[in-house]
Amino acid sequence: MKKEYIIPIFIPHGGCKRQCVFCNEYAATGLKEFPKRHKLEEEYNKYKQYFPEKNNIYIAFYGSTFTALKEKEMKYYLDWADEKIKKNEIKGIRFSTSPEEINYEKIKILNDYKISVIEVGVQSFFDDVLKHSNRSHNVKDIFNAIDILDKNNYSYGLHLMTGLPKSTFEKEIKSAEILSKTNAKFARIHPTVVLKGSILEEYEKNNKYNPESLEEAIKKTSKMTIKIEKENIKVIRLGLCLYGKEINNVYSGPYHKSFGDLVRTNINRYILTYLKDDLKIPKSMKSQFIGFKKRNKDIINENIFYDGICIKYKNKSISLADIYKIIDKKIED
Repeated sequence: MKKEYIIPIFIPHGGCKRQCVFCNEYAATGLKEFPKRHKLEEEYNKYKQYFPEKNNIYIAFYGSTFTALKEKEMKYYLDWADEKIKKNEIKGIRFSTSPEEINYEKIKILNDYKISVIEVGVQSFFDDVLKHSNRSHNVKDIFNAIDILDKNNYSYGLHLMTGLPKSTFEKEIKSAEILSKTNAKFARIHPTVVLKGSILEEYEKNNKYNPESLEEAIKKTSKMTIKIEKENIKVIRLGLCLYGKEINNVYSGPYHKSFGDLVRTNINRYILTYLKDDLKIPKSMKSQFIGFKKRNKDIINENIFYDGICIKYKNKSISLADIYKIIDKKIED
């Protein structure tokens, strides 16, 4: 698959009806206002210069409930991106939104633009978790949004979180299983990080919330990723993405700049533990199986690596999705 290059445009809290307990986009992005035309061009040119290829670029509007913006505001950003499409500078548009803001009225507007992907902030498939997270949607809204997107042939990705108020390990695994049965193109999983200025910061200070540990988050997210990717839905992001000085806005919780590497290392540890006697791994994949800061070195048998191009299990080529199906059952057992 050809690599996609994303230019992120952040519209902090744009269209949001309420502040979710975990959210503070001002702290996460460092922005205090919606980007105007000159800022849009500045961000566009800044990112574009970094891309080695210029023919598979997408503009993405993040940090907001995009389809809840006033129609005039939404079209302002869509029209700006559409100009880039008409000039053949970018391939398409993507954005994030909340399930209850996906309806046929909004779809009618979006149909006038080249929308490549819609990212939906599901977070959990349990109403009590959504309620105590101060989300503006419920589970019924999620399934309604998915139904509308499927019927209108829109590609979409779904976001899940761990460690939210009232959530449990079982609920999070179940949410991953439900997501894996949808037609989502991809998923993101974000452990709940307590940001300064968020409602969760006040909860924690008043002993009303305890964030999960880094190790807990890694374990949960590893198992959720296995559940999702065994159904051939790629988890494209693991952990909260913060840039530069915005890292200083983390109050507590399982933030790690290499969280995704830690999760992938843990998943590969499961593979090495449960399948090592029947597994052969191409030498080209050696570093990723040894893992972040060589965390898996203690259980590595060098004989497992060979001069091939595909993973083999019991001397037969096998996909990672099929490996995940095997270890998912073994972990449960």
